Amino acid sequence: MRIAVAHEWLTNWAGSERVAEQLVDVAAAEQLVVSVADPALAEQRFPDVRVRPLWPSRLPAARTKWPRYAIPMMRAWSTARIEADALLVSSHFAAHLATRRFEGPSIVYYHTPARMLWRTETELARLPRAARRVVSTAVLPALRERDRIAAQHATVVLGNSCAVAERINAAYGRRAQVVHPPVDVARWASVPSGDRSHLLWLGRLVPYKRPDLAVEVARRTGIRLVVIGDGPERARLERDAPSHVRFLGHCPDHIVREAVAGARMLLFPGEEDFGIAPVEALAAGVPVIALASGGALDYVRQGLNGLLVGREDPDEFAAAIRSAWSHSWDERAIRRSADAFSVGRFRAELASVLDVALGPAWRTSTSPSARQLAATMRREST
Repeated sequence: MRIAVAHEWLTNWAGSERVAEQLVDVAAAEQLVVSVADPALAEQRFPDVRVRPLWPSRLPAARTKWPRYAIPMMRAWSTARIEADALLVSSHFAAHLATRRFEGPSIVYYHTPARMLWRTETELARLPRAARRVVSTAVLPALRERDRIAAQHATVVLGNSCAVAERINAAYGRRAQVVHPPVDVARWASVPSGDRSHLLWLGRLVPYKRPDLAVEVARRTGIRLVVIGDGPERARLERDAPSHVRFLGHCPDHIVREAVAGARMLLFPGEEDFGIAPVEALAAGVPVIALASGGALDYVRQGLNGLLVGREDPDEFAAAIRSAWSHSWDERAIRRSADAFSVGRFRAELASVLDVALGPAWRTSTSPSARQLAATMRREST
């Protein structure tokens, strides 16, 4: 069986790209279709797979300025013709539109329905006030309707968290099976315990992740905060932050591991679709203080491996931090709580979905990866 994978774009390496990598590997896909590709990254990560960029990849600065090409990307995906017997899609913007012209069975793994269409608060805030009114009244309704219609074509719909499954149902009227994304739990479980002396914030410094709230919590508690990551918010936050907040920027792996080893807890104050970093912290034995919303509800267990805070309020987060700081945490229990989100678990659940949707034919690939996975699944079933 010839299987293709569609993924939004291949210009950096983050959580959704790791999902696409597993889709390709588990299904032994022959090609990976993306709207825009960085050739060097494609060669590094997918050396044995045909990576096929769509025509927006030829537009000026498409690898770094993709938001300006949102409409062309939608058009490219909705008109793409993909030759394969089955199609797997990794979608958080418009890649799911590829199912419109695909004639075989298709499985869409949603990281979220497109935020610019269905969670517009942050996206519209970037526009001038007059433009917001035009977009919300004249543009969004038509784009949402086309997006909703396209979402009906998939044979199987998957969501990366319970919160995303609820968004899929609200936006598209479809029930999604939850398959949590793969987390390299084993790698983070090897992080030793350090001095556990600081708060940690880890991620891209963009507004919806609320790094500003993390900095304000550090200001109110006086506890040292280490911020790892880069993004458009960094300059403003670093300029106004108190002296006990340290910004390390984008760091090599060994620095990240050292920061995690020394963290007393991870602060996760924004709403995420899932959130890979908190699960990695849990695997390293670090409790998570998170907003009680989004993907965090799937893995933070109150008092067992962290605390959930009801609102994006600095006083409430500060109170939770103070409470957690004096709490006696069971590090082994925290590490165990991450096991349910491992790469092996993801591969097994995906294989089960493929069995139901495609039958045994997908396992007949000559790919060593597919043969090995099939053998593993047979052993586990006996």
